[in-house]
Amino acid sequence: MRLRSKWGVLALLPILAGVLLFAAGCGGAAAPPPIWPGIAVSGNTLYVSGLDGRLRALDLSNSGEERWSMPAQDSKDPTPYHAEPAVVGDTVMVGSSKGGLHAFFAESGQRHWTVENVGPVIAGVTIRDGVVYFGSEDKKLRAADATNGRILWEFTAKNMLWSKPVVVDGRVFAGSMDKHVYCLNATTGQEIWHFETGGAIMGSPAVAGDLVYVGSLDSKLYALSRVDGTKRWEFAAKGWILGSPSVAEQTVYVGSSDNHLYALDAASGQLKWEFAAKDLIRARPLYRDGMIYVASRDGNLYALDARYGTQRWVFSNANEKESQLLSDLVVADNTLYIATMSGKIVALDLVNGNQRWSAALGEKK
Repeated sequence: MRLRSKWGVLALLPILAGVLLFAAGCGGAAAPPPIWPGIAVSGNTLYVSGLDGRLRALDLSNSGEERWSMPAQDSKDPTPYHAEPAVVGDTVMVGSSKGGLHAFFAESGQRHWTVENVGPVIAGVTIRDGVVYFGSEDKKLRAADATNGRILWEFTAKNMLWSKPVVVDGRVFAGSMDKHVYCLNATTGQEIWHFETGGAIMGSPAVAGDLVYVGSLDSKLYALSRVDGTKRWEFAAKGWILGSPSVAEQTVYVGSSDNHLYALDAASGQLKWEFAAKDLIRARPLYRDGMIYVASRDGNLYALDARYGTQRWVFSNANEKESQLLSDLVVADNTLYIATMSGKIVALDLVNGNQRWSAALGEKK
């Protein structure tokens, strides 16, 4: 069954509700989670958590033909899987907006293990060296054994964690709706430092060199010392920074609710150029071979020259209902994969933006 267009509308409401609450300084208030499709690619399979709460495996060698879904179409399992999936070895992991972290065998979709008694997990997870790191709405950041889900440690923030953790050189970096970015010891979970921004943090930090870059709902992008969290510089956009920045070739790329993509000097924060889309940009910009790819809620995917910001091509999905593009992009084998809020996966040629195929989630071919 094709996803109805109402999902696109409903998925935008949490963004507005959460942003209004936390941008206004209501750090302790409850807000519904931000939900949009999450995708991951491993080998010839694309895994996607759809807005209908199902985790699906699509065959990339057969134009997105569905291999399996969990829960199955005829299942009475009420568990909704909305977080971005992650794959390691023969296992795919995904969080649930009802609570818990769930692991399935990647080939069959059969359940492997489940971490229960934790809050809703709506952000992606990060897997490093046999350990899975994930945040939840119960204010905790956890590390678990990736082979069986056994909890190794947990850290308590002051509010929900909607940010996917980043793990670099034995340290975990994560933002929280309590306005803080935290740096923890990846082995023990002990706090090394924290930095307070002026607003809630929904996106993931980016780590490059000796700096940590993180955006906030106070409309600022911060560059912090990776060692001790000292602020090196900040850049003020004209709207909230809802997503995650990307760093490549000494440049930081970040989108904003002011409809702009900003390219900043990574060392100084000086503006190099900016590009105006027609609606807000939440998805993390994707850099490949001198190009920067950015998806917007206007339904367009823009391919820009990374050095100057000039547009090379654009793929438009804007003629469809609920065509918004809010999910992070994924690239594999010169193919760019996008997930739309109308319930479609679209595969594009990375070089010229030509559509290779599209698949409506839940439809059998």
